[in-house]
Amino acid sequence: MIRRRHLFLSERSVPLPRWLEAFPAAEIVKPAALAVKVGPVMVWLHLSSRTDVAQQVLATVAAAAGNPVVALANTPNDADGLACLEAGAAGYISALAAPEMMRQVVGVVANGGLWVGPELMRRLRTALAGQRAPAQSEADQLVVLSQREKEVAQAVAAGASNKEIARALGITERTVKAHLSAIFKSLGIRNRVQLSVLVNGERLAPH
Repeated sequence: MIRRRHLFLSERSVPLPRWLEAFPAAEIVKPAALAVKVGPVMVWLHLSSRTDVAQQVLATVAAAAGNPVVALANTPNDADGLACLEAGAAGYISALAAPEMMRQVVGVVANGGLWVGPELMRRLRTALAGQRAPAQSEADQLVVLSQREKEVAQAVAAGASNKEIARALGITERTVKAHLSAIFKSLGIRNRVQLSVLVNGERLAPH
């Protein structure tokens, strides 16, 4: 597995102590400096209260060159969590999360999974159900996918990481990522959260 550096994007001049406790060699930079820092990194975006969270995540994901982005919120809430995940964040946690939890996040996200925490996931499912739009049945929506793409989509909806999917299907993680890119394009979605919702019969309303 590629060893990633940990890069915290924050308007703070110094990192929170628990960030360095989790990752002693972590760097902290202003969000605008991400473009000159990309490489194999785990990007931790400390959300600002002065700007729309979805726009912050969208801009960071675009500049992260394929590296995972985890959003850190001073006061986490369901609406912002959903917005961050829809915008492409790989995780959403409190900026004051325990170092142990932050290291757990890395283990999940580095293998292609999403981290939102069990309690928030339950709340997000409720929120997603309330935002669904009239849609075709799951079978109609997935008919455009190949059999292998359907298998990958169903595994993602079940919460499997890329590594777990690759092992189960006897393919490489690179191939899993290629299938996911094709699935997202075919279904007109952006991320694993939307795919999970669609496979479970709850298509997100367009924004």
